[in-house]
Amino acid sequence: MPVVFTCSVSHTPGIRAWAEAADSDQKERLYSGFGELHKRMEAANPDTILIISSEHFANFFLDCMPAFTMGQAETYFGPIEPWVKIDQGLTTGDPELSERLLSACYSDGVELNYAHEMKLDHGVMIPLSFLDPARGLPIIPLIINAMTHPMPKLTRCYELGQALARALKMESRRVAVIAAGGLSHAPGERMHGEIDTEFDQEFIRRLVANEVNAFTSYTDQEIERTGLGTHEIRSWITAAGIAGNKQAKAIFYEPITAWATGCGLLYYA
Repeated sequence: MPVVFTCSVSHTPGIRAWAEAADSDQKERLYSGFGELHKRMEAANPDTILIISSEHFANFFLDCMPAFTMGQAETYFGPIEPWVKIDQGLTTGDPELSERLLSACYSDGVELNYAHEMKLDHGVMIPLSFLDPARGLPIIPLIINAMTHPMPKLTRCYELGQALARALKMESRRVAVIAAGGLSHAPGERMHGEIDTEFDQEFIRRLVANEVNAFTSYTDQEIERTGLGTHEIRSWITAAGIAGNKQAKAIFYEPITAWATGCGLLYYA
């Protein structure tokens, strides 16, 4: 069964943690966009969610930072941040499907790390709070190193997405893919609060136009000029690899200064 739904979303903690800080109209436009994605995903009737996000030192640190890690737990606890204003609790995993996807990726020449224990932070739980608020679907978290050098190349992220797409086509389970991260932001940096709207809009334009060579061509130096947090576009690029030739449709982009992040929503049809 091919993937039944794919989207890419921002996951900045302010979306839930300090929602009231944003302009109310702007916040409602973002929330409305999440609502549209929720309806589309619900209509696709998935059995499982593959959620692609980035590491924030929740599970790994400088002594061990894998490029890609696929969760294989029976359950996951999250969010680990009590201040993010999402009820903490357990989310069911899908270890059997995760094991098959992991094996398929190895056979396809993409070697991922795996973890039988994994905690979930805002990077996973904020998207789920909108798209599966009841936590009724099992999840497979796929965590990408967008935190410390060396990081996987953007082309490698796209190749991982392609490998996952090939593996998922062999499955009977209906899978929804959610990519979460970014866009431009600089948490804890001198330039914290600056948002590179031009970069964000051009990146989204390249995704919509399916210009693979263009959206995988950014160097780390180009990305870091917009903020270290912008490395999280790796999640979006992995989802683009899964989507393949499907048409990306952007439904929201605005720089939300109160959350210090360029926020976007996009799905594939």
